[in-house]
Amino acid sequence: MAEEVKIKKRTIFTIIGIVLILGFVLFAFKNILSTKGNEITGDLVKGGEAGSNKVINEGDTQIVNLGVANYNYDPNTITVESGKKVKIIGNMNQLQGCLRAFRIPNLGVSKVFNSNDNVLEFTPTSKGTFGFTCSMGMGTGTLIVK
Repeated sequence: MAEEVKIKKRTIFTIIGIVLILGFVLFAFKNILSTKGNEITGDLVKGGEAGSNKVINEGDTQIVNLGVANYNYDPNTITVESGKKVKIIGNMNQLQGCLRAFRIPNLGVSKVFNSNDNVLEFTPTSKGTFGFTCSMGMGTGTLIVK
């Protein structure tokens, strides 16, 4: 009888474990399952092919589609104008791990991109060359403000 109770408890715990693991996997891949290819709707990057991210000027805003190519930020060099708003949109199909924690230390700009908030806006007022990096310093690049 005691052996039968042990087997029932073990079976119940196994089932609960499997359900929890499946729930976690579905939650973790929710964004992948809810997108259509590399195209995401809303204020996110369209496309997403490595090496195709670039700076786009729309009116008074300089839009940077920030992704990854060759295990580093893409574009790796970003050139913008001083006094003009910059909008960096993180491509959540490409940015993974520490590359989601984007920083421009000398300008006091930082952002942890996520699926619900992938836009960083700021207006550079100082001309010059500024390094940008991820939180661990593995992903790097250069912001040139003219």
